[in-house]
Order: sequence, then C-alpha cells, then structure tokens
Amino acid sequence: MGPLENIKVVELATYLAAPTCARVLADWGADVIKVEPLKGDIYRTMGPTQMCPITEKANPTFDNHNSGKKYVALNLRSAEGMEAFHRLLAQADVFVTNNRPDALEAMHLTYDDLKDKYPRLIFAHVLGYGEKGPDYNKPGFDYTAFFSRSGILADLAPAGGPPCNIVTGMGDHAVSISLAAGICAALYHRTTTGLGEKVDCGLLQVGCFLLQAPIQSGYYGKVMPRTRYDPNQANSNTYQCSDGEWIFLAATDYNRQFPKLCKEVFNRPDLLEDPRFNDRLSSIKNKAELVKVYDEIFKTKTQDEWCELLEKADIAHERLQHFKDLPTDPQVLANNYMYEYTYEDGTKTVFANAPVHFGCIDHEHYRMRTSGPIGCDNDAVLQGVGYTPEELAALREAGAIG
Repeated sequence: MGPLENIKVVELATYLAAPTCARVLADWGADVIKVEPLKGDIYRTMGPTQMCPITEKANPTFDNHNSGKKYVALNLRSAEGMEAFHRLLAQADVFVTNNRPDALEAMHLTYDDLKDKYPRLIFAHVLGYGEKGPDYNKPGFDYTAFFSRSGILADLAPAGGPPCNIVTGMGDHAVSISLAAGICAALYHRTTTGLGEKVDCGLLQVGCFLLQAPIQSGYYGKVMPRTRYDPNQANSNTYQCSDGEWIFLAATDYNRQFPKLCKEVFNRPDLLEDPRFNDRLSSIKNKAELVKVYDEIFKTKTQDEWCELLEKADIAHERLQHFKDLPTDPQVLANNYMYEYTYEDGTKTVFANAPVHFGCIDHEHYRMRTSGPIGCDNDAVLQGVGYTPEELAALREAGAIG
C-alpha cells in the first residue's frame, strides 16, 4: 500500500524527467502505465553510456527511471493506436508527458484538447524552457536547459579552469520530484472542486528555484566563478587532507566555533591572537590568507583523523565522498535510501528509493518492480479498457499495438 493507491497514471514520455516522475508516483502506490512506441523508449538502449549492463533480464539504467510500471506499446500514428490511448486516458487520473508543445498539438493531446473530454484528468507536463517565450519549443535536456542555462556549468567550476563536469539526471530528478509534488497538490485540489488541473514544471524553472541564492548574489554584483580562496568565509570551505581526500568544514558560527577550532581541533591557539583573524570582520577581510593557513593545517592529518577531531568538537563537517561510496554508506543503508538489487539472471545493481518516506510504506523491505520487455503488459492493460482478445489480435495484425 502507498498513499497514491488507486490513482491511475498514463505516461507518454521518454528520457528522464517525466518517466522518473511517473516512477516516483509508482513508488508511492500509483498504478502507472507507460506507453511506448513499438520500438520502445530509446532510453532502453542507454545503459552503455552509464557503464551499466543490459541483458535479456536486466536493464538497471532504464529501471532507474521506469520501474514499477506496466508497459504498453502503441502506434500513435495509427487511428487504432490513438483510440487505444484515449481509452487509457478515459480511466486515468493523471497524464504525464514530456512531449514538446508542437508535438502534442500534432497529436491533439494538449491540455486544451483534453480538458473538456476528461474533466477530472490531471495534465502533468515536463518542459525544457517553459510554455511561453522564444524558446518554448526548443529541445531541452538537463545538460542544456538545467546545467548550462542556469549558470551551474559556468559559475560552479573553479575560476580559471574549464566548466564543471556534469552527471546524467541531476536536473531531471529535481524536476521529477517537483512535478510529483505538483501532481499531488492537483489531486487534492480535485477532491474539493471535482476538476482536473494542468501542472507543468521545467528544467530551467527548477534551475532558477534551486539556485536562488547564487542568482540573487549575482543580481547584487557578486562575481562568479571564484576560487577556493574566495569563499563566503574560510570556516566554510573545502580542505585537502594528508591522504589526498577532502573535507568540507562548516564552522559557520565564527565567534563560538573559531576558538574551538583553534584550541580543540587545530592545536593552534596562536591564531586567536592574530589580528588578521581575531574577529569575524577581520577574518572575512583576510579570508584568502586564512584559507592558506587552514590548507597547511589540514595537510598534517588524514581525512579520518580530521573527522574524528571535528566530531569530538561537535563542529559541522563532512568528508567529500565519491559516488562509489554511497551504496555502502552506513547512514544511507540504515535509512533505506538505497539498496542492492539482484535480477533473476544474477546481474547486480543498486537503486535509490524515492526521496520521501511514508508511514504506510515499509521502506526497509520495499523493492520496486523492474521493467519488462516492450509492450509486455499490452494484453492485460488493454483488456482492462474493454478490448477482447480477438480485437487485440486484429490491432496487432494492423500494426497498431506491439
């Protein structure tokens, strides 16, 4: 059971943001039908780009974003395939799509096309750049609309170097959980009005929201990108340890924590008397010099040694972990944020649970249902909307379904 039990979702989408939104809804208990073209979602083939295996039984990259669903393959270029799609919409509570506005217009699947025909339907649309403006129909990936347009790539890399490297899906997943929240709000709105709603969420939109603080700073003249020697304050910065690993120090309460750092952690009480650093304003004015002092101090011990000292002093900090560390992180495992999964052919992988816990879901034992082949649920799903076995055979013969 989950909080969205008995909510029916139809997804017409590819790549990441919209399918991941539908996957989150499935994790929360919704009945999700993913409608693919007869050749399938192109993301079924993307495993090698992530160094992930694809076997007859296992497709971890695809399942990251598409688990927990039923899989129907329709030819929406045929009248019969589109008729089957509308039968699915007629029983749906939510329609999730990331098709561009012009594509939806061509298929007569825009919100305006559907709102009167299905007045209780929640129309949930993932956009790259929003539904207005000169770029409304521009193709958008999180690489472009999120990472590039938002300022992340240009301004978060160290000054003087190349842009940041990026990873697949970060912006898409932020959009997915944002849109899922919007869908839940729209479903609640329907309980009071009886009417569906249009909900949209864009990659650029989420970038603007997530990056409000640096965008606002830039509005007031803060120059980015910057180096490690120009942090907000030296006590809130990254430092490399003797073993080559890094720590983020977050001793932001300068007046209380600088003395603790100097006496209890660094064994450098002399810094308290240094006129460059002995009050907050001076330390900010001379932050580059203080960073250099800290650099030399942190080089004297390993990451583990510094973490032990900072923990004992109750000063906020964190080791800079690597992606490979997360699946075995004891805190991650204790809270069921991730789990190891073994497919029936023995292929092993790790999955992350959706980023909200509910009391009605046993997250310790929850394991999402992985995907099946293209169209594997065609007969069961389409019989559920009134097709007979004979009609399904005829549709398959005509090339309208997979």
